[in-house]
Amino acid sequence: MKFQIPLAPGAVTQFLLRVVTCLAVLSFLSEMTVYFLPGSPSDNYLVKVFSVDSERNIPTAYSVLALLFSSLLLGTIAYAKNLDSSPYKNHWKILSFIFLYISIDEAGQLHENLINPMRSLLNATTGFLYFTWIVPFGFLVAIFLISYSKFMLHLPAPTKKLFVAACALYIGGALGMELVGGYQASTVGEDNIVYQIIVTLEESLEMVGIVVFIHGLISYIKTYLGGVSWNIYIPEKNPQFTDGRNIGLAAISEPANTRVSR
Repeated sequence: MKFQIPLAPGAVTQFLLRVVTCLAVLSFLSEMTVYFLPGSPSDNYLVKVFSVDSERNIPTAYSVLALLFSSLLLGTIAYAKNLDSSPYKNHWKILSFIFLYISIDEAGQLHENLINPMRSLLNATTGFLYFTWIVPFGFLVAIFLISYSKFMLHLPAPTKKLFVAACALYIGGALGMELVGGYQASTVGEDNIVYQIIVTLEESLEMVGIVVFIHGLISYIKTYLGGVSWNIYIPEKNPQFTDGRNIGLAAISEPANTRVSR
């Protein structure tokens, strides 16, 4: 028995936006319990589980999975581009590996290991550069944007707009709001409502940016590479065993009449 579940851009985007909205609201509400319910016997359990500023919890798991999904979609496009020897096939491959690394970094918060060394190097103990990991990462982002400028110009207009919007949202959250948060943390501290609002906005922008990027990727695959879907195979024999299911991406074929430079 075979089931085919097509990945529709609109449906996937709506689902992910609902998840992001729920996570942002739950995170903010959990943080507010610290200030308005200081005697709560849960010992900040809600914060540990739902706060976007905490590690190894539900928002972190979602972000890691969303980034991994982006990497998978990019890898799928790279595979299709490799088949027709596209001049930009390596750009897609590198993007796939970049998002794979970002997902690993999100899971382990690896970038935070740079804070203390960079803080000592730059003597940045206060101000916008309080979270000093943004300095080397900002430099890497600048190099990436410059090196991928030609790639972006050759994308179809709808895809280009979505990628630019996703990039602006994600970088605006990850670096822009981190600057604001660093100033607030260094001057007032992190244990205040304003800082929690900044952090919630920062993480929300990042998550929405990834949703927009995923929408752009699935739309690109659907429009220019023939679409993509999940195939679920269930063996006909021994139906009582359910662990024999295989899930994979359907083959992608580019329409013969497509002549878009990518």
